[in-house]
Amino acid sequence: MIARISPVKKQQIYWTVTILVAIIITLSSTIYSLSHGIYEVFPFIYFLPIILFVYFYPNRGVLFSLGISTVYILLVYLYSNFDPQAVAISTAWFVVFVAIGVVTSSFATGLREEERKYRGIFENSQAGIFTFDLDTQQIAEINGKCSQMLRYERTELIGVDLSLIIPDTESRNQLIRRIRKNWESGDLELLFTARDRSIRQFLVSASVTPGNVVICSSIDITARKLAEQVIERANEDLERRVNERTEELMRANKELTAEIQERKRFEAAIRLSNHKLNTLSGITRHDILNQITAVVMYLSLIQESETDPVVTGYLKKIEDVTGMIQKQIRFTRDYQDIGVSEPRWQNIASAINDAVAGLLIHDVAIELHVEDLEIFADANFSKVFANLIENALVHGNHVTVIRFSYNETENDLVLSCEDNGVGIPDSAKERIFRREYFRNTGYGLFLIVEILGITGLSIRETGTPGSGARFEIHAPKGSYRFVKTTGEHAPEY
Repeated sequence: MIARISPVKKQQIYWTVTILVAIIITLSSTIYSLSHGIYEVFPFIYFLPIILFVYFYPNRGVLFSLGISTVYILLVYLYSNFDPQAVAISTAWFVVFVAIGVVTSSFATGLREEERKYRGIFENSQAGIFTFDLDTQQIAEINGKCSQMLRYERTELIGVDLSLIIPDTESRNQLIRRIRKNWESGDLELLFTARDRSIRQFLVSASVTPGNVVICSSIDITARKLAEQVIERANEDLERRVNERTEELMRANKELTAEIQERKRFEAAIRLSNHKLNTLSGITRHDILNQITAVVMYLSLIQESETDPVVTGYLKKIEDVTGMIQKQIRFTRDYQDIGVSEPRWQNIASAINDAVAGLLIHDVAIELHVEDLEIFADANFSKVFANLIENALVHGNHVTVIRFSYNETENDLVLSCEDNGVGIPDSAKERIFRREYFRNTGYGLFLIVEILGITGLSIRETGTPGSGARFEIHAPKGSYRFVKTTGEHAPEY
């Protein structure tokens, strides 16, 4: 079996033979010239082997130039019998030869480094790179990445026609026309054919180097294009569904709009009906209170003229019942107003001041420690504080101070109303807020619960019996805030 010599090995043999031939010619010319007394022309021949050797072996170029220069000067010394003029000229040529070797070796070394760098980029690039002759359209070089993308071995593509991998004539001609016109192609999407005859879509960028060699950088975008097609189809499907859903929503919106209009008509009718009912109940309540006032007046006249203890006792009971009826009717007036107006943000200090303004507090001090606190509550929020203060005045016995303060916790805010009265027994803490407990406390605390409940607030009593009552209003997150006011804080009473 005859071993095949690789192209690289062939190139090495070619260069070695060429350099040896150049050396033999140079030394033969030297010996011939010196033996015939010629000293001027032949030294120029030494440039040839030095440059050839340095080009192929740049790392050893200086040593070679030094060696062949030494051989040259020794031959001159030998054949010239140490003629001073010949020795001087040969010494100068010796220096020139060594200098040329040093310079060309340095240049060749740099050239080889650049070549290795660009070769490394060519071989290790993650993009497919190939070159072809612009005139013959034959592939000259191709890196491993490009041949891998096309399912070929590199050696199978070197020297073949470009049509093997770009069989589409229109695509190939488009690339060639763009290159000939602008000396570069920009980014072109071309169809390549792999070895398995599968069609691959590449993004190709090409430029021309001296010698009409075209360098092409290519990226396989087949998967990306497939993904784009899938996304495009998905977008079309999504757009279709959105349009269908939009049409459904528009139909639903029309139906909802009609329903809202109908509801608004019903609400308007209900508001009108409520207004008439409230007006009627207000008139009726006023008339009933007037009649009860008359009953109370007549009872008072009878009590003044009646001396029978039994009858007087019955009259007193009638008076008590009549007074209770008056309280109940007044409560219906207050209860009727709850929830009628929209809830709003209310400054606590202002609401307490409004409540105090309608009460006779005598020598009781009202302390406010509520800063710029605001709570979102029903329009009748001030009645909460009016009822709390009135409850303390009526049932606290010796109350001298009523204090309002707050404490913000992790989950809510607690607004407290404390007094220094007798407090509330533990057994009654829950019952005092019930409607049926009115005989002891009136309807005030029940009314407080109803007003607070409109916006999700709550209240409970946590005071210590004998040390005073403490009512805590709980406001969840979002239902309170702190707003700086331009005026001064409310004064203490």
